[in-house]
Parts: sequence; C-alpha cells; structure tokens
Amino acid sequence: MKTRFAPSVLSLAVVMSFGASANDYASIDTYEGKPATEHTVKANAAMTKILPWEDTSAFERTTRGLIAEFGTHEAGELKNRFEYMTDMSVKDLPPTVNPSIWRQGMLNYAAGGLYEVTDGVYQIRGADLSNMTIYRTDNGYVVHDPLLSKQAAAASWEFAKAHLPAINGEHKITGLIYSHMHADHFGGSRGVVESGDFAEDAKIYAPKDFIKELADENVIAGTAMGRRANYQYGTTLDNNTKGIVDNALGLGTSRGEVTLVAPTDEIQEREKVITIDGLEFHAINMPGAEAPAEIVLYVPEYRSLNTAELTYDGMHNIYTFRGAKVRDSLVWTKYLTELKMRYVDSGLVDNIHAAHSAPVWNNANTDVNEISEYMTLQRDNYGFIHNQAMRLANHGITIHDVGREIEKIVPQSQIDTWHTNGYHGSYSHNARAVVDLYLGYHDMNPVNTNPLQTTEKSCVYVNAAGADTLYKAGMNHFNQGEYQEASQLFNDLVQCDPNNIDYRFALADSFEQQGYQSETMAWRNSYLQGAVELRTGDIQPSIKLASADVIANTPTGMFLDFIAVSLNAPKAEAAELNFNFGVYHPDIEERYYGEVSNANMSNIEVEKIPAVDVELIIHKSDFTRVVLGETTLDELVKSGQAGIKGDASLIKQLGGSLDKFDGLFEILPMPTK
Repeated sequence: MKTRFAPSVLSLAVVMSFGASANDYASIDTYEGKPATEHTVKANAAMTKILPWEDTSAFERTTRGLIAEFGTHEAGELKNRFEYMTDMSVKDLPPTVNPSIWRQGMLNYAAGGLYEVTDGVYQIRGADLSNMTIYRTDNGYVVHDPLLSKQAAAASWEFAKAHLPAINGEHKITGLIYSHMHADHFGGSRGVVESGDFAEDAKIYAPKDFIKELADENVIAGTAMGRRANYQYGTTLDNNTKGIVDNALGLGTSRGEVTLVAPTDEIQEREKVITIDGLEFHAINMPGAEAPAEIVLYVPEYRSLNTAELTYDGMHNIYTFRGAKVRDSLVWTKYLTELKMRYVDSGLVDNIHAAHSAPVWNNANTDVNEISEYMTLQRDNYGFIHNQAMRLANHGITIHDVGREIEKIVPQSQIDTWHTNGYHGSYSHNARAVVDLYLGYHDMNPVNTNPLQTTEKSCVYVNAAGADTLYKAGMNHFNQGEYQEASQLFNDLVQCDPNNIDYRFALADSFEQQGYQSETMAWRNSYLQGAVELRTGDIQPSIKLASADVIANTPTGMFLDFIAVSLNAPKAEAAELNFNFGVYHPDIEERYYGEVSNANMSNIEVEKIPAVDVELIIHKSDFTRVVLGETTLDELVKSGQAGIKGDASLIKQLGGSLDKFDGLFEILPMPTK
C-alpha cells in the first residue's frame, strides 16, 4: 500500500515515508507520486504572487487566426493525452506544479488546430512539440518543419488539406524546408513526402551542414544522450499533475516513427534567395546558436519572418540536459539583433512566426512595434545571461556558483515578462553553460584537479560524519522544507550504500518536492524521474535518437568514429590489435582509410585507399543494413554482395574488442540486491 498524506498530517507522513517498504513501488505501471508537502504548497503559493498574471497577451496570440480545431481528428492525439488539463485554469493551480510552468502548460494546451498567420501563411500547432508551417505558392503549398513523427505529420497535413483551399483542384506540396537538424523539425518528413501530394520535382531544403551536424549530434554520444534524455523528458512519468505537465517548447511529443528524407539542397551560402513555385524565400544560415545548423526565412510576399528556433515563448537552452554541444549565447544575441534591424525595425514584416509557440504581430492601431519589443526582450534575455555570467566569472565566481549568483540579479523587466521565463532553459544552468564555453568545467580549486570518484567522495563524508548523523540531519532539513540540503546529504548516503531502502526513499522524497517546485521543464522531469528510479530500482529503455533514416543518412566516417568510441582499449591491447584497413563504397564512390594501433582507432576519408592489411568492399546501403542489424557482414560476403581483400580475421578480431551499449546505465545508484 502506498503512503499517501495531506499537508495537515505532514510530520507523521514524513516518518511513514522514510520507513516504507520496497514493495510500495514494486511496479512502474502502478507508480504514483506523493502529494506536495506544506512547504511546497507555500513555496508555489509564494511564486504565484510575483507572476504577471495580468498579461494574457500570449493566450490571445495563441488563439488568434484559428481556422479549425482538431476535435476528434487524429492530428489531435497529443492534446488528447493531456485531457486532464481541460477543466484546469490559471485560477485553479495544482500544489504539485510550479505555477509558472503550469501556466506555460495551459498556454501550450490552448493550441490545437490549423491557424492563419496571415493570408498565405498557416500553421498546425498542438499536434507535436513543434509547429508545422505551411506557405501558399502559385500551384500549391510549401511545408516547413514537418514535426517529429511520420504519423503526426501525415495526420496534420491531412487536417490542413481539409481546411485549406485547393489550388488548381489539388493540394500539391511544392517544396519542403527543414529549419534545423533537431528531430522535431524533420522527423515527420516521410509523412509529408509519402502523402501522395508531394510533387515529383519538389525539392527539400536544409541549412548548410545539416546531415553532418545531425549525425554528429546523434551518433557519437547517441546512447548516452538517449539515457540522459530519459531524465530531461521524464520518459516513465505519466501526464498528470504529479508527472509531466509541459515540455516547454510545446505540450509534448507525438508518438510514432522518426523519419528522415534527405534534403536535396543544403543552402551553402550565408544567405540565399530560393524560389519555390513562384514564392520567394530569403534563407539565412544562422548556425551555432540554438542549433549547429539552422536557417531563418524572410518571405517578402507575405511580409513574414520565420525565426526558426531563435525565438519562442520562453527562455531556451544554452545547455541542454540530454547533452549536445554548448550553444553560443553571444552569437544568438547578434543574430536576433541582425534580424530585428534588417526586417523588424525597418518595417518589412507584419509578423514573426517560429518553430514553437504562437506568432507575434504588430498592432495596426498603435504606434508600438510589438514585434520589436518581443525580439528585444528575447535578445536581451540571452545577452544578460552571457554578459553577466562572464562579468561574474571575471570577478572569480566559479562555474559551480555562477548559477545562484545570476539568479540574484535578474532584471525586473525580465521577471515581469512571461516569454523570458525559464521553461526550457534556466538562468542557473544557462549561466553555467556560458562559463563552461569560455573557461571549461574546472573551477581551479586544486581539490577538483584530480577529484575522487563519486562513490569514493560520498563515502569519505559518510565515514567521517557517520551514516546515522547524516540521515538525521537530512531528515531535519526535509522537515523544514530545505529539500536541496536534504538531497545533498541523502545522495551521499545512497551513493555509499545504494541498497538501503530508507536512504533511497528519503532521497526520492526530497527530489520529488524539488520537482514540484521547479519552473524549468528539465528540472522538474529530472527530479521526478530520479525519484521514480530510486523508488522502483527500475531503469527503462532509453529514447532512441538515431532512427533507421538517420542511420541511413549518416556518413560512413562517422560510423567508423563510433566504432572507435566502442573500442574497448584494454581488450584491444590484450589482443595486440595493430593493423590498417580500408572501406570502399562502390555505389557512391567513397573510400575510407583507418588504423588500429595503441589501443585506439582512427580514420579519414581518402580519394584512394593505399595498401592495407584488410579492405572491405560494400555498398553504403548494405553497410547501413549491417548497422541496423538487418543482415550481417558474413551473410553479405557469402552471397557476394560484399567482399573482403586481405586478412578477414582482423575484422573479426576488431569486432571482438568492441563494447555494446544498451543505454541502461545508472544515473543514480541502483540497488545491487
């Protein structure tokens, strides 16, 4: 039986929760979080009092231009998963949710259908984490950012077709554009391309280095990133007020297959005018801010600017919990300044729309340039984090402390603005990312020069103070509502003794309350996901970031890099692996040369493979099938579809020295018995 309690009986409940048995959370399927404590109720109530509730403009923008609601259409599958929010409002705030992120969830829940941005520009919003934007051309429509999954994209396009006018008797798709290389902006591509409406001569446009950066972000660290994403997105949490309430950029993600139809044209120039079926787009590459490869679009005929993911109703990540490279907040501010000066302040646009959130329009009845104000606040949000983080760093504030310090000095103008709040990013972890970009992870304290391993360090504290002393101190902090302090102590106890149920449940309880108080989606989900794993001892399979289509489009050199990452150095050394090799793809005329030496492997692409110990001749498509596990190299060689020159045993020896990653590694210590 699970322990349930009300804030009025908190003291008894805390004792009961610490003494609970392991069987309370025996199954993920029946898992349920605990209520908010009286301290969390008070903290969230206090937060409610300082938020700018009088500003409802974002809700007005979200509902503006509605053409048709999803209703029971399958395009509304995502929204239907959050039906518990239907009767909720910003006046009925659940105690287990920070009121600011609850309001963001309500805002994202308010979107659900086809909307007109302006005559000729339309958006599907609420079908997935991202928006699908649709531009009318002379003979059809261009689709921009086809959502995350094939199923969501197909359903969304079908919904749009039912409500957009036919052109020359049909709804032809005359082009497809990917704004950048994150999966929620290309994953539904097959749902569009295979819809039956995609014109034979339609091109697919993407920013420079789209394929390279996509593979780079999903292959080398793909397994680790997938496991970490379980925490960022709370993959075992339910959609309820004790679980997932919002995904910051949108309500959540669709369910289905992530696909990728490779772009036919990567825009190599810094900026280029492309014309698709009579409609002109000014495409500008703006890499290194929100994504390593990204384009924004100015559409002069519709006086519209698509800012991709450089703006949205909230603060974005400079560092994302799942991983990926740290982003450059300074270049982000420069891009926004450039767009603001060139298109907004010069009066060339009537609206900006983006890959997430609702558009922003100017009000023809006032002299206020609302778009300019919006972009200025967005820019200054990232500029403030960058400049103040480095100002503090130059005063000696370390990477571990800069997050707390910057929270103390947030300007009132940003506090009073909803769309600069930390729903995806936060002032704290973004400031640490800025310092990391310039100065790295080391704070220069010699104790951290060669730090003890996590378990060793925790056991030093536990052995010095005594487990009972730390446990009692942790409980005292918990009872006073000091949940972070409690977690600090309970974490050392769990690290040093992961089998102790009292310690595990105590840490879970303290994490859970911090999750309930967190404004940032990744913070909330991480705390609550950690509580789930501590209580159940169960690690669920990781999110798959590299789909079959992504793998098929990944350059072979990157797969060889991944094999190098998979090489177990002690095994390679014991096997005395020392050879060079070549890989030849005759179907696409690509050649790679590599060396295995000193328990390491390296490779480069070459025009001609020199004399090597072993050479693999295999079509790129067959190489992909091997990677996907659809066939084996032995089978291909036996059938004559692949060939090996030289010592074939070297390939088998290499294979015997490779690790396999299952994505089920511990983030918090799991019990050993």
